[in-house]
Amino acid sequence: MAAFLEQLADELYDKHKGELSQLCLVFPTRRGGLFFKKYLAEKMNAPHWSPVIYSIQDFIRSFSEDVIPDQLTLMFELFEVYKKYFPAEPFEKYYPWGEMLLKDFDEADRNLTDTKQLFAYIRDEREIDFTFELADEDLERIRSFWTTFFNKEPGKLKNEFLANWQHLGNIYVDFKKRLTEKKLAYEGLAYRHVAESLKEKKIQLDFEKIIFAGFYALSKSEEKIIQYFIDEAKADIYWDTDTYYLDDPKQEAGTFLRKNKLIQPGFKWKQRDFEIGEKNIEMIGVPLQVGQAKVTGNLLKELITEKNIPADKTAVVLPDENLLFPVLYSLPQSIEAFNVTMGYPLSATPLFTLFESLILLQKNTRIKKDKSVSFYHKHVINILNHTSIQQVESSYIRGWMKSFNEEMRWIQVPMENLNNDRVPQLFKDIFYPIHKAEEVFGYFKTILHHILESMKEKEFRFHAIESEYIYHFYVQLKRLEDVVIQYPLELTIETFWNLYREIIFSSRIPFSGEPLKGLQVMGFLETRLLDFENVFILSVNEDTLPASSNHPSFIPFNIRKAFELPTYEDQHAVSSYHFYRLLQRAKNIYLLYNTETKSITAGEKSRYLLQIEHELVKKYPGKITMQSKIAFTDFVKTETKPIVIKKTDEVMDLLEKYFLKGNSFNEFSTRLSASALISYINCPLQFYFRYIAKIKEQEETEENIEAATFGKILHRAMQLLYGEQTNLTETVFDELAKKIKTVVDLSIKEEFRGHDLLEGKNILMRNVIVELIRKIFKVDKADAPVIIHSLEMKCFQPIQISADHAVLLHGIIDRVDEVNGCTRIVDYKTGKVDTSNPDGFDEIFSDPKFKEHFQTFFYSYLYWKQAPARPVKAGLLAVKDLSDGIRFINRGEVISSEQFNDFEFRLLGLIGEITDSTKTFYQTEDEKRCQYCPYKEICHR
Repeated sequence: MAAFLEQLADELYDKHKGELSQLCLVFPTRRGGLFFKKYLAEKMNAPHWSPVIYSIQDFIRSFSEDVIPDQLTLMFELFEVYKKYFPAEPFEKYYPWGEMLLKDFDEADRNLTDTKQLFAYIRDEREIDFTFELADEDLERIRSFWTTFFNKEPGKLKNEFLANWQHLGNIYVDFKKRLTEKKLAYEGLAYRHVAESLKEKKIQLDFEKIIFAGFYALSKSEEKIIQYFIDEAKADIYWDTDTYYLDDPKQEAGTFLRKNKLIQPGFKWKQRDFEIGEKNIEMIGVPLQVGQAKVTGNLLKELITEKNIPADKTAVVLPDENLLFPVLYSLPQSIEAFNVTMGYPLSATPLFTLFESLILLQKNTRIKKDKSVSFYHKHVINILNHTSIQQVESSYIRGWMKSFNEEMRWIQVPMENLNNDRVPQLFKDIFYPIHKAEEVFGYFKTILHHILESMKEKEFRFHAIESEYIYHFYVQLKRLEDVVIQYPLELTIETFWNLYREIIFSSRIPFSGEPLKGLQVMGFLETRLLDFENVFILSVNEDTLPASSNHPSFIPFNIRKAFELPTYEDQHAVSSYHFYRLLQRAKNIYLLYNTETKSITAGEKSRYLLQIEHELVKKYPGKITMQSKIAFTDFVKTETKPIVIKKTDEVMDLLEKYFLKGNSFNEFSTRLSASALISYINCPLQFYFRYIAKIKEQEETEENIEAATFGKILHRAMQLLYGEQTNLTETVFDELAKKIKTVVDLSIKEEFRGHDLLEGKNILMRNVIVELIRKIFKVDKADAPVIIHSLEMKCFQPIQISADHAVLLHGIIDRVDEVNGCTRIVDYKTGKVDTSNPDGFDEIFSDPKFKEHFQTFFYSYLYWKQAPARPVKAGLLAVKDLSDGIRFINRGEVISSEQFNDFEFRLLGLIGEITDSTKTFYQTEDEKRCQYCPYKEICHR
């Protein structure tokens, strides 16, 4: 089935064979002209002068005397007018309003609207009856809008809207006057000038005939311009329609064609492609965007690679621009040539997230009074983890990150660590403070240069595409720099950040490539005029196709309707036409939609799929076949087998480090602590991971005082407070109470890396520690006098587990004191403590519920081994519940020698099990113990 542009080439070649150079062809898009040239060239067997080919935009601009500047310049020009009415409005807050104003002005002029009436109508509804000759139904619709709008007390946003509405007409007049004086115009205004001046001018054309082809929804100015040339007998027009949607008044795809006054009886062409051509349509529901991309890649591989269908006759259409890169990364390797013909939002590129991180880095730079500079660690890490930065200096960044995670873990990273003589140039160009807005341009440009240079040095399949949006970021940056220099706008760094962000959000990357070669990856509107045998359309969901109608405007819907300005209904009709026109001549059609239901409309099929299913297929049952499919990932149930680590020679070699060589040992010898033994009691496999395999948890930089650090600070503060005293009397306690705050602050400085960021939650935690120490004083004061024997006492005790092997036990006892002649082992507990008492050693050595009792017995045992003659009591001081004072184990009795011997016997059995080569390290059967285990992901628990 011949494409529309191919039929047009045949017609014009036969009709104007020797006079092609005297033709001027005008298409809706430039791309349509390129494809037309291709079809025309295929008809020729000898050299010919080519006809002149324009897009409608270029054609109308060729008659305009106005210069149409870029969007950013227009925004600044409009701001010069805007601030006359809103002098207090800063540029970055004006920017979104300015975009709306410019769009509304453009549409009003493009459609030759009586702007004086329009803006007066908007400003004051009470003038409607006297000023305008509108139909009663139009007046009623407009009144209903105002009634709805003002039925509540205006909020801040409404007041801003109202202020803009009040001055809308004046701003328009002043803006238009300013542009006219400078011989500038936005596109809609230029169109208006051309449409209104054509009859007055004597236009000398360089060609004899103008051919307008493939148009659908024309603005009023475009209609007037085309009608002028037709009236002058200088133009013909060709339409691309089908009886299916043109003749049926219920089909919205034919809306504009049915009411277009340029269409005359017997026009060319009304086709019967849906009725005649055979089509195979597959509707495929796929979960998530990435799923659609993967399914498309697989289908392309089957069609192009395995069935040898030409890639240049195939188009992948993306109504959702965010799908571009997932689709490109999913293309089969066998497709060497592909062409991207769609705009892609800069804000959706990975590079945008880098710019966001750079902006945050600079906005949160800390400069102290001594001029020292530091950067917030999360922003530093986000930048260094970004793929574009990793691409430049991956090796050095890996080393720096390892050092940071294992040693530094600063909350605020000093600039000296990131910017010195030993770091790569990239670090020097990123990590320094920006003081003036003017410096930002050079800052960003330098970083972009680093990224682009690194891409050139490395083999990268999508280098052309990635470099395209790097280039576009640079262009936007340079353009902003030029405009800032041109206009007297004082920019603070904060203003620059906000302005540049707004510009990026409104920018698209116009990818360039070879449009006639290879697979075509296209945006939905880029398909205009083009026909393909094989069509893939993704994201065929409501609110994507057709697109959501939520476009901000100062002109309400009903007023738009009354003045025949475009509304969402018109947008839907345009989308419907382009959708069916794309299907019109295709043979193999794949329509993919998202089945996920995470948002209101996600997962809902587009109305177009329902129309095909219930209308199109039923109307042409012999010609159109349809299949509905749901793609899903095969569910494979895998049995999780228990993990058992046998004590092989390699494992025993690792265990060997715990055995003492002879009788020599020191504090650096590998030893067993109470925590290690409790870990084994909880789960032998957990013990293996942590103490044998040395699989460490990833430590994160601690911004707030967390539980572990809280405990360290309290322990250190108690050590400092009691450390210089041997006899704690009531008087001593009163004196020490005066030092609590000072000592706590010193302890925080020693134990917490973020001591210089003591704010918010950390201040509360500091106050909690102060209050807890006061309560500990109250408990201890009740037992005064208390004689301090030792604080944070390090104990090392070798224990013989067999004739050939001994291990070293180790513990740090928080406090050893004496009250009424009895030695006490006191262990501070800042976490939750189980208040239940074990029935005996069997529970202590088998149930981690009693880990505090095990630990306290363990410490008491170590002390007893060093001072066996002293009677010892041991207890827990739970700071979260100090009402009971010290909770002594063993029911408050002195621990006897028999109990210590029994504990030692069981301890030897536990350690013997750990070191026994015939035993395995196995998972605990009680999965409740896995709830807070850092290795539960490894175990699939």
